[in-house]
Amino acid sequence: MRYEGLICQIHIREIVTTRYSDTGLLTLILALLIFAGILIAFWPLLDAIVLALSLAVVLIPFKQRLACRSSDRIAAAIITLLAFASISGLIVLTAAIVYTNAGYIFNMANIIIGWVEALPDAGILTPDAVAETLQAVVNIFEAYLASIAMSLPMILLKAFIFFLALYLFVLSGDHVAQELRSVLPEQLAASVNSLSGKTVDTLYAVYIVNVQVALITFLIAVPFFVFWGYGQVLVLAVLMGIFQLIPFLGPQILIIFLALYALAQGDTSGAVVMLAVGYPLISGSADFYFRPKMMGRRMAIHPVLMMIGLFGGLALFGIIGVILGPLFAALLVSAYELLVVQLRAGKSEQAVLTGQG
Repeated sequence: MRYEGLICQIHIREIVTTRYSDTGLLTLILALLIFAGILIAFWPLLDAIVLALSLAVVLIPFKQRLACRSSDRIAAAIITLLAFASISGLIVLTAAIVYTNAGYIFNMANIIIGWVEALPDAGILTPDAVAETLQAVVNIFEAYLASIAMSLPMILLKAFIFFLALYLFVLSGDHVAQELRSVLPEQLAASVNSLSGKTVDTLYAVYIVNVQVALITFLIAVPFFVFWGYGQVLVLAVLMGIFQLIPFLGPQILIIFLALYALAQGDTSGAVVMLAVGYPLISGSADFYFRPKMMGRRMAIHPVLMMIGLFGGLALFGIIGVILGPLFAALLVSAYELLVVQLRAGKSEQAVLTGQG
């Protein structure tokens, strides 16, 4: 009788366990369907939410330090307001400078186009063809500025969504991450910790280091343009700093543009100074000294792979790809490292079993 009772208890436990597993699986599927539905519904606003989430990952450590002296809510509010004010101020300042001096910039572009058209023929690549290409680029840029003005209401709405999402992620992001890790199996939790470490380091490099390097570029560009005797010093220095936010690409474009403008005006020495002094001082120092030094150990992936992720992200996702591209590249590296560790552990375990056999 005891034996039959024990068997009955085992069967009951198996039935309960099976039903619990089935219920857990159904709950997981339901939760994933809800997340997928919300993702589809809010797809037009997803870029603002993703940017807020990625920035919150970098800001949460600052909130945690500030929370030691106040509550989480106050600390999150202060950090969010400071971050939002800084970003908004930078965007408004940039827009004001570009809008106010758009005529000046387009005039420089037209002078370059006229100079190219006056050059003698050089085979297949004729001056007219080059001038038409440059004019098309100028027209695209003008149309882009006009489209930004037309979509201003949507931009303001996304800015509001970004602000609310940033506050929510800064306030509760670390608590949610800790709660999710607590329910994961030990081995899976270790893998998630490795992935999150790479993610934080990459986002730190994308946000903090690039902003610091852009500021350094601006500070270097101001005395350079003053010494060079070029007009519109503030405009050009600000543009150099903004272009520096696109690593391995930015200021070089503006430097080449200014060198061509100097040539178009017959200032050959000015073009030489811009290329021989301006490039290594403004752009080269940032790409080959300041950025590598400031990233240091926080660099989660190889710079070349980060550049591939950056350009690939820009091509696939637009401006938000500046964040997503390097992040996906870092996650790819993390997945590779986890796979190697897992395969190595399996190989070692197999060797031990073989030796025992």
